[in-house]
Amino acid sequence: MLEQNKTFKEYLSNLKKEELNKIIECYNKLCIIFDYPKIEESKGKKEELINSLVNIKDNYFKGIIKLLDQKDFGLLTKIVKKPSEEQLINNKDLINYLKEQHIFYTLDNLSVVTDIDLKKIISSKEVIKYVKKNNDLYKMMDGIIIAYGVIDIEYFNIIISSIDNFNLIIPKLEFYYKKDYKVLMDRIITNKLNNKKRINRYFKDKNYKSFTIKDYIKMGNNTYHHGIKSYKAFIKMLKNHYVFKNSDIAFIDKNIVIPYLYNSLNEEEKANKNLEDTILSLFEFKGDKLRLKMIEEITEIRSEFPLWEYRGYTKKESKDEK
Repeated sequence: MLEQNKTFKEYLSNLKKEELNKIIECYNKLCIIFDYPKIEESKGKKEELINSLVNIKDNYFKGIIKLLDQKDFGLLTKIVKKPSEEQLINNKDLINYLKEQHIFYTLDNLSVVTDIDLKKIISSKEVIKYVKKNNDLYKMMDGIIIAYGVIDIEYFNIIISSIDNFNLIIPKLEFYYKKDYKVLMDRIITNKLNNKKRINRYFKDKNYKSFTIKDYIKMGNNTYHHGIKSYKAFIKMLKNHYVFKNSDIAFIDKNIVIPYLYNSLNEEEKANKNLEDTILSLFEFKGDKLRLKMIEEITEIRSEFPLWEYRGYTKKESKDEK
């Protein structure tokens, strides 16, 4: 259960001075995003640091929560309004992040300070609206990584130049604990790549295919493939051979198409092997004909999907150029 047993000041008094300064540093980063008044002095006595943080506690809590993605915001809403042991067990990553940010803390049970009304914050129309809009930025970033794997900052800045307050995107990403990429001074790199030669090869190849912001968001939401002709042909084939309803598309997407298109590295042999293993585990075949046809249809979708190797161009587009 979610308990309340300390004020924010009482909670802070149990922290070390080093920890207090880290909260101040985090808060001052929020100030860049939300135009809050900064805490200028962070070298004073412990009591002074505590008082400074108590004075800005409302902005601090609200700022951290506003920078959650939509899924985590929904989970936090459930945890705050109807906390249960199951929710606390199933959402450890979110809870650990919020504990790191001092929104939650642990004594005997998960707790929140008495002088912050989390229900009020998560019910605020301003907060809900902000989370929804900001969520598109996170999905756009995920989509950019899905398209390119590695992107130089100059081209990234061109992509985001049409977005309102585009200069705040990278500061916001510091608070996105779920990002699967590293933001460096000159490039952004997926965490799935470790080979330095491959990373540098991608980085040096500036022949990027351009997409709309909406396309990047669709990639980030794992729905971009819904517009691909070969995907539509694949679904049609399934309906012709199985008792297959539109509601089954979510199952096919989650278990077959999305892992193959969005989550696998651009390594054809490995991706195709994983695809075949997945299909064999999910479907029963009387012979090889339908199995091979299904693999062929899904492989065709990948040939029409953006690949890192071709800097966002598809395999088909790359062949056409040659």
